[in-house]
Amino acid sequence: MRKTQVHLVGAGPGDPRLLTRRAYELLSRADIVVYDALVSPEILALIPERAERIPAGKRAAGHSMHQREINALLVELAEQRGGCIVRLKGGDPFVFGRGGEEMLALRSAGIPYEIVPGISSGLAAPAYFDIPITHRGLSQAFTCITAYTEDEGLPELDWTSLAKLPGTLVFYMGMRQVAKISAALLGAGMSAERRAAILSKGTSPQQQLRSETLGAFAASTEDYSALAPGLFIVGEVLSLAEGRQPKPLEGRRIIVTRAQQQASGLADSLRAQGAEVRLLPSIEIAECTEARPQLEAALSDLSRYDWLLLTSPNAVQYFFAALERSGRDARALAGLRLAVVGPMTVEMLGCHGLRADFMPSVYTAEGFAADFLAAYPEAEGRRQLLFPCSELAQHELSARLEAAGSQVERVELYSNHPIAYRPEELQRCFAGADWLTACSSSAIDHLYSLLEAQGQTALLEGVRLAVLGPQTAKKAQSLGLKTSLIAAEATIPSLVEALCKASPADQAEDLA
Repeated sequence: MRKTQVHLVGAGPGDPRLLTRRAYELLSRADIVVYDALVSPEILALIPERAERIPAGKRAAGHSMHQREINALLVELAEQRGGCIVRLKGGDPFVFGRGGEEMLALRSAGIPYEIVPGISSGLAAPAYFDIPITHRGLSQAFTCITAYTEDEGLPELDWTSLAKLPGTLVFYMGMRQVAKISAALLGAGMSAERRAAILSKGTSPQQQLRSETLGAFAASTEDYSALAPGLFIVGEVLSLAEGRQPKPLEGRRIIVTRAQQQASGLADSLRAQGAEVRLLPSIEIAECTEARPQLEAALSDLSRYDWLLLTSPNAVQYFFAALERSGRDARALAGLRLAVVGPMTVEMLGCHGLRADFMPSVYTAEGFAADFLAAYPEAEGRRQLLFPCSELAQHELSARLEAAGSQVERVELYSNHPIAYRPEELQRCFAGADWLTACSSSAIDHLYSLLEAQGQTALLEGVRLAVLGPQTAKKAQSLGLKTSLIAAEATIPSLVEALCKASPADQAEDLA
């Protein structure tokens, strides 16, 4: 049996960027993950496909497993299955996470375990609203309190002592109890004018801050349960949130259609600006294995080529993978000059320690051919060109260069396969979305074909289209789609910057 250890891992408050390095390492090599309902989908997406996932529930009014059952499950998995078992818990396992009970169950059974702390929502969520839970002159201490009881009453606390504390009170699991907590604090002598706030879904793109006086919350008849998971915070440090500048994309829902292998860079950049990202990869990239013999023949005699043409980051990735597979490295390209399209391709080439000899001013086949032929008008300087590319790459570039006297050997390295979705999946993804992003012609082409086949093209009417580069915009136009935004440069940072600058007013006008 494989060596067994159970890891009680804190997943943090929801933002995957707040995972500890150790938590990420364990998720990456986990064999089994037992996770709570409060672990965010973005963090669950980091679990490898080979790992078994076991939901353990543990959410107010919605338990799928009782704590004693979870304890028994962890022991059973360790004794009968073995391997790397991760018990993934929202926040920190030892802060109202009942991680101590699970630890004791494992200890009693003689099972090795590891505790991996996580960032508690009581610390992280206020910080995302510019609220320090301690601040000189406003709060010299903070108190974390669970407000949850199974009968939805108030926990037995010394409310008089809590009302006299000079610092910040942070109530966990109390969205159903906000009015009762407020009334109890008022009854214990706390001022009705004391600042209080609900922090809902903190650190996520859906986060909200509802700020009132303690008296207003006590008098409220509103049901705040829809704001769960949330914190109820009482303290004068809440005043520091009033000068907070929201992130440029807060409240925006943005669909990312990049292939799964490439989506993380764009998604992470959008989330960093406050956006809610919805992943809808429309293509899946795979190697064209049938082209291997042709490519291997080219790699075995690279000296016969004058130029290597690389027109996308994927072309660089798959070409160098083949080069490595053949037992060679970048030194094999010593006699070749390198021509690329776009700064993203330049960046990928740089990962292999190489610089481009040529890049056109316009990132289209027409622009490439015009600039290349102007820079190298004599055919002898561009006689033999090796062009590894996508199966869907246009033949226009090869045709223009061959018409000018060059010989272009096109090798189709990889293919873009459409991904199928059910109508309800598409509807759920597009619901309330503000932007649809497309970083390649194939992405928008496959997405439109999918929507058309499912009778869902009307979903495009309520969302703006942002694209990377004129080639993608041209493809969108050919499909009858209006492009609202074209990134100034064909780079992810440029696309994100353009989205940040697009105002809600512009959006309303554009959709009118």
